[in-house]
Amino acid sequence: KIIGEGNPTVMFTSHLDTADREQKTTRLFQANGRVNEEGYAFRLVKTGTGDEHIYTDGSTILGADDKAGVTVMLYMMAHNIPGLYYFFIGEEVGCIGSGLAAQSISDFQGKYDRIISFDRRDVFSVITHQSWSRCCSDAFAEQLASELNASGFQLNYRKDDGGVYTDSAEFIDIIPECTNLSVGYYKEHTVTESQDINHLERLAKACLKIDWENLPTKRDPKVSDYKTYGSNKSSYSTYDSYHGVDYGYSRRNKKKNKNKKKDYG
Repeated sequence: KIIGEGNPTVMFTSHLDTADREQKTTRLFQANGRVNEEGYAFRLVKTGTGDEHIYTDGSTILGADDKAGVTVMLYMMAHNIPGLYYFFIGEEVGCIGSGLAAQSISDFQGKYDRIISFDRRDVFSVITHQSWSRCCSDAFAEQLASELNASGFQLNYRKDDGGVYTDSAEFIDIIPECTNLSVGYYKEHTVTESQDINHLERLAKACLKIDWENLPTKRDPKVSDYKTYGSNKSSYSTYDSYHGVDYGYSRRNKKKNKNKKKDYG
């Protein structure tokens, strides 16, 4: 869906699928007597920061990856923030939806300067590299982090070169600035997954204040820029590596690395 007059040059993405391997009812801990409209009870657990986290009962994952990102985008749409909004499917099994969309290069190339995926763990990352490949310029990441932090919602974002792989990476060869933004979930793909609800609320409100159309556009999508081993200060490990979840083989890496092993990030 496109929102806004003229021709917005920013694209927002999240994904509708979760890492569930079978259909189950998601049951949340009961505490404090708070029950949502579906009838399931939330357990709101206070952390050291004072933020409240939501967990399941341990029989299923929470699916905050990427329900949290979907939530932010729906909030932005409700407030008519200009941009192209894409809700992809199949991210957890190889970025199927975004990979297919990115095949229509003429739909995006020269029309969109930046793509923001709301699909990153923790509360601080503006991702500059995905699977060792630069996806956005430092100037872009620093400006976006600065505007988020100056929004008045007590955020503390910074550029992070430890990204794994999500839908925005499928457009690295097409769109100059491609990033992934932390939305406050932790331990994704596991039964101990949690979501920082307060951070999610702050982020959604902060996104209404960002000057998305005037963020710097510096990276040349035709130029590949790879990190050297050990250059990142952020962890590349993902909960998938601990629990045997296969992200699948992305369209972009399959095209460029036909003779290499699967990319599990």
